[in-house]
Amino acid sequence: MRHTVAHSSTPAFTWIDVVAPDRDELVAIAAEFGFHAMSVEDCLDPWHLPKHERIGETTFVILRVFDRDARPDASNVQELTRKIAIFYKPGLVITIHRADLEEVRKLRVEFETAGAPDGCTETTVIGGLMNRVLDAFETPLDRADDEVDAYEDALLSRTRRSPDLEAIHRLKRRVNILKRVLWQTIGVVQRMVPPQERQGAVFHDVKENAESYYYYADQLVEELNNLLGIHVALSSHRTNEVMRVLTVFSAFFLPLTFIVGIYGMNFDWMPELRHRLGYPAVLGLMALVCVVIAVWFRRRGWLGLGGARSTETVGEP
Repeated sequence: MRHTVAHSSTPAFTWIDVVAPDRDELVAIAAEFGFHAMSVEDCLDPWHLPKHERIGETTFVILRVFDRDARPDASNVQELTRKIAIFYKPGLVITIHRADLEEVRKLRVEFETAGAPDGCTETTVIGGLMNRVLDAFETPLDRADDEVDAYEDALLSRTRRSPDLEAIHRLKRRVNILKRVLWQTIGVVQRMVPPQERQGAVFHDVKENAESYYYYADQLVEELNNLLGIHVALSSHRTNEVMRVLTVFSAFFLPLTFIVGIYGMNFDWMPELRHRLGYPAVLGLMALVCVVIAVWFRRRGWLGLGGARSTETVGEP
């Protein structure tokens, strides 16, 4: 569907918005306005990342905006974002997208309501559109930030179940995709207009907006990397705690098993077998061994007792 959003004669300017075109429509538009055939192919490629190229007096830009209807388990660029193709030259802007995106629709309503105000140029349209495209990334990044906080609380809590390592990895993958799109969008903005031109102020504002969201995503990726490291470290620590407890029990029962093994041998000529104090003596020996081991473990701090001190402490009397 082709729709003329704004048209003015002072200055001469037209914005045409095209929603869900097929190949024939794109070819007709390219022929009408003199666009390059390769640009039409790029419009049809749903995987294309943000780009900027200038052919003659026409500039071709591809942006990607976060898809508000993306599934929670979306894990690639096409599932997480939607593509917007923009052709512009002095006095003309043509936007092409497959779905009627909210970001484009809001800007379109503003221009239709204002009735193409004086001073409306391709810079105001593209600048306004790019800012809305970038603002769409705020919601998924805020949501990811909340998820990171929840994962951290669960990971460090003794009462809540630790977060799934796979869930953290999926979140990191999604944030990395958004970070990659934002980084390439910054590159597009940097090439949009030379700094010395008057319109550069608009794109400097867009660049600052893009950089702020990029640094936000970068911070989240760093926090997720730290979270993965903490998750692995805590898993190792808990495994070590289990092994420590098992080792302590083994250390107690190993000498007891040794003593029981000796006195369990059925030899006729073992003097202790027929001694009337043999049974309590062996039990006392086993108890003494347990006490010695417990005192030794306690002094070395291996039983986790608050008052334990290591015998290896320098300067201990």
